[in-house]
Amino acid sequence: MEKVNQVSIRLVKERPLLSEEQLTSPEKVAMTVGDYIRNIDREVLCVINFNSKLQPINFNLASIGAINYAIASPREVLKSAILSNAANMMILHNHPSNILEPSKEDIQTTAKLIDICNLMDIPLLNHIIVGPEKGRYFSMRDKQLVDFRKSSAYSDRLEFLNFKTDKDIRIAEEVKVR
Repeated sequence: MEKVNQVSIRLVKERPLLSEEQLTSPEKVAMTVGDYIRNIDREVLCVINFNSKLQPINFNLASIGAINYAIASPREVLKSAILSNAANMMILHNHPSNILEPSKEDIQTTAKLIDICNLMDIPLLNHIIVGPEKGRYFSMRDKQLVDFRKSSAYSDRLEFLNFKTDKDIRIAEEVKVR
């Protein structure tokens, strides 16, 4: 018989904070966390997890890519936020070229992550790009390239949900039996 690994999650009384300071502006994020990834020679995507006071709990390198791209898998982006019990999160990545404007893929990925994060109830607050030059950054929220507000695409009003009737279920079950 094969062994099955058990996953255990436990509450740690005192969570480590990256900084006691609230990171309420892109400048502060770029200076505090950007310094960790600014001079890496390939693109890396970093997730910053926040408590409800916008204090960074931790950060996680979710992807290490190539010289001009990093793959942002929603699974890897959300993993540390869920395990950290984060109230909010931001993503930050570097452009080793020092050209800070986002690519079309950066914008599309961010829009997709906003929806996924909202669905998980861990809002994505911003996506910031930093380069090797300290003090320079690009904030997608500030430039309004994507809408970071909580999406209203998902409804909990039952009258808009299309439930199958008992008749539909019986017909589907009959088809399976045949």
